[in-house]
Order: sequence, then C-alpha cells, then structure tokens
Amino acid sequence: MQEFNPAISERKTEELIEIAHSSTDHWQQEAIKQAKKELVKRNITQKEQNEVIERWKKEADEYFKKEAERLEKNKTESYEKWEMVVLFLFGPFLFIRPYLFNSHTLFTLRGENYFLKFKQRIIIYGLSFIAWFFYINYSFQQSEKKRLEEIEKIDISDWKKKHGYE
Repeated sequence: MQEFNPAISERKTEELIEIAHSSTDHWQQEAIKQAKKELVKRNITQKEQNEVIERWKKEADEYFKKEAERLEKNKTESYEKWEMVVLFLFGPFLFIRPYLFNSHTLFTLRGENYFLKFKQRIIIYGLSFIAWFFYINYSFQQSEKKRLEEIEKIDISDWKKKHGYE
C-alpha cells in the first residue's frame, strides 16, 4: 500500500470525501481507494457524503452568483473625479508603470469587466499624452528661445577686432 503525506488516515473527513469523489486527474487511484476505505472505517455513510457534496455545490453556486453580480456591477463603475485628475496628470507614467499607485492595468480592467473605467482610462490617457506632448514641446521652445537670447547678448566686438573683422 502506497503512503501519502500526510497519511490518508490522518486527514479530515471532508478532505477524505473530496479525495474519494474526485477523479484520477486530481488524485492517484490508490489515494482514492484509501480515502474510500477510511470513510468506511469512520462510519461515514454515502448519505452523509452526499450532504457534504451538496453543501459544497451550494457554496460554489453562491460564490459564482456573487461573482456574476460583482462583474455586472463593475460594468458601470466609474472613476472618481480625483482619480481622473491623477490619471490625467500622471498618465504616461502610469501607462508605463501601472502599479505605481496600486492602479489597475488596462488588461485587468477588461478582465474584471470594468467597461466604463476602461473607456475612461483610454480617453484620459489619450488626453494626458497630448497634454504632456504640448507641455514638453512648449518647454523645449522656451528653453531654445532663452538660449538664443543669451547668445545674442554676448558681446563679440573684442573678438572681431582681434581677428580683423572690424
């Protein structure tokens, strides 16, 4: 007889029921046999086993129902105004590193059924990238203008005299 760790005889009754009613995809045939024998030793009837399995099915149904309700609710959930401002201000950074502010990625928004948030995020990122482009372009132009002004202020008359241009 093959030994398992922990031993089949040391496992809880519910775990034995799970093993006994599972397939060989999840447990070896020997483990399933040992679990069934242990259930017989513990005087656990088929009716009691079926009650446990029914309870598990009800719990699973409740879980899936709540999950479906949550996903349905997520469809219409929107960002708060302050979140939109943060996304706008830091859009390019959050696009590259979405976990900087414990934020969802675009892919997780889709996977969690946040359709409205997904659309809002796309629009906000687009506007953010455009705003950042104009800001950087304006800053560069101002910097270039200031540099050219400083060049124009330089007096090169001494240099011209020294080299014979005057």
